[in-house]
Amino acid sequence: MVFIVGMVVYFGITSTVLFIALAGIFCIDELLCNFLKKKRFSPNYFITQALFSIPFIYFELINRNVAINDFAVNLAVILNMILLVYLFFVKTDGEVFVRRVSKFSLLTSVFLLLPFISLTSLVFYPDWIKIIAVLLLVNFGMDTGAWFFGKSFGKRKLWPSISPNKTVEGLIGGAFTSSIVGCLAWYYLIDENIVYKFSIFFVLGILSQLGDLIQSKLKRQSGIKDSSSLIPGHGGVYDRIDSLIFLSPFFALFMRMMYV
Repeated sequence: MVFIVGMVVYFGITSTVLFIALAGIFCIDELLCNFLKKKRFSPNYFITQALFSIPFIYFELINRNVAINDFAVNLAVILNMILLVYLFFVKTDGEVFVRRVSKFSLLTSVFLLLPFISLTSLVFYPDWIKIIAVLLLVNFGMDTGAWFFGKSFGKRKLWPSISPNKTVEGLIGGAFTSSIVGCLAWYYLIDENIVYKFSIFFVLGILSQLGDLIQSKLKRQSGIKDSSSLIPGHGGVYDRIDSLIFLSPFFALFMRMMYV
């Protein structure tokens, strides 16, 4: 998967944006058909896919506009705040949750369009490949660190009712790993000024983990283990990039502040 992503980025902005769009189409398929129990290839399915893909392709390839991307990033951050409220405060029975949310399944397009535009907004920077590399390393650093420290030292469960395998030690260790990896990547790829960035990457690492927890809660309330079986041994596309798409708006906001 790393090789595929590397090749896509190597061939430039167009291939990168199209690859991200394809990932979004797969994610919408998984959310509609597996989470919300909608029929594949129904009118609702095609309308939702169109509401995602048409504006995404138009604003990210045909008529690229910095102002619209910045606006989408702001909306995505607000959406993420709403999702955090859902994570920490909404206690809904799974069957009731699916029945209620499925009535508004067209909003699945917005649910993914805003963070995906936030991710592709990074290609507006001259060093976009390096910036995306930093984002991926921060995200993967959190996942790898959480796995290592959780397996090695994990004793206190983080949130058993949502994700029984995650631990407090894994969260803290993953955030520190994310900070270290992020700072090193920033130092060698962007510039040598890493003042205050350790704490920023620490927070970004935790936000990455929260994105994963949101998806875990969605899966539990939908009664599924994986978003799909598309990737053998790994689940679906949304399983692989849930934390990345949640993190992207915050990272895009951070990059905007760095380049003011």
